[in-house]
Amino acid sequence: MRSLPTVLAAMMAGLVLLIGCAEEPPARNHIPILKERLFKLQEAVKVQNRAAIDSLLSVQILDVDQDSDSLLKFTYGTDGSFAFRQFATGGIVYTNETARIECYTMDSTQTRDRPLILTYVFEHDQWLLKRFEPGEVEADSSDAI
Repeated sequence: MRSLPTVLAAMMAGLVLLIGCAEEPPARNHIPILKERLFKLQEAVKVQNRAAIDSLLSVQILDVDQDSDSLLKFTYGTDGSFAFRQFATGGIVYTNETARIECYTMDSTQTRDRPLILTYVFEHDQWLLKRFEPGEVEADSSDAI
């Protein structure tokens, strides 16, 4: 398993490469907007409001056979027993057209054992969720021998 510093360094190197190749660097004001979109998604998932979740999704999410129902199943578990409380942000990497938010699906215990990667696309002048997938579980340093 890769350590968090290694993953972050690789992400930053990729971002630098993307920025270097881009005609213009991405606007810095996208970060608070992406955080707000994540918060809106979190609040819609908390109350399991499919219509509110759907309003935050790109139609491109259907290309990977995902929708509000599959997001709720992923978040709450197939049996619905996970006591979801929040998406805790781990990192945001973005260009002017796409963004990747690494976060954790958490309950009241605040453990970081359910990582999640959200891919957003900027379309129709807003950031919309294009895909979600499980992230890698980081090895706990207390488990090291």
